[in-house]
Amino acid sequence: MSYCELCGRQTTEKKKVVVDGTVFNVCIACSKHGKPYVPAQVAAKKKKPIAVKQQKRIGMEDATMLTPDFARLIREARMKMRLTHEQLGMKMNEKAQLLRKFETGALRPDEMFAIKLERFLGIKLYVSAESSDDE
Repeated sequence: MSYCELCGRQTTEKKKVVVDGTVFNVCIACSKHGKPYVPAQVAAKKKKPIAVKQQKRIGMEDATMLTPDFARLIREARMKMRLTHEQLGMKMNEKAQLLRKFETGALRPDEMFAIKLERFLGIKLYVSAESSDDE
C-alpha cells in the first residue's frame, strides 16, 4: 500500500501525473489535477553535431591576444564618435554598464564581444601574439 503524494491518502491504485512540471504518484481522485506522465523516449535517430559551424568559428586563442591597452582604445574610439556609454550600448544592443567596465579595465571582453566592439568602433583589440612579444 502506498500514499498519494498530493492528498496523502492510502491508495492501492496510483497514477503518475505531471503537476507544474513535477512528476507525482497520485491516487485516481487526484490524477485529474495533472496531466498524464509520459516518460521521455530516447530518440532513435540522434542529430549529428554540426562540426562545420564550429570549424568556421574564428579561433583567436592561438595566434592573437587582447591588447594590454584595450580599455584606453575603447574609450578613445567611443569619445571620437561622440557617443555616451548609453548611446553606444543602444547601438550595439548591449548594456552601458558593461561598456563602462570594459573602459575602466575592470572587465576584459571575451573574443566575441571584442569582435563586436572592433566592428562598431572601428578599432583593433586583438593583436598578433608574436608582435607583442617583440616589443
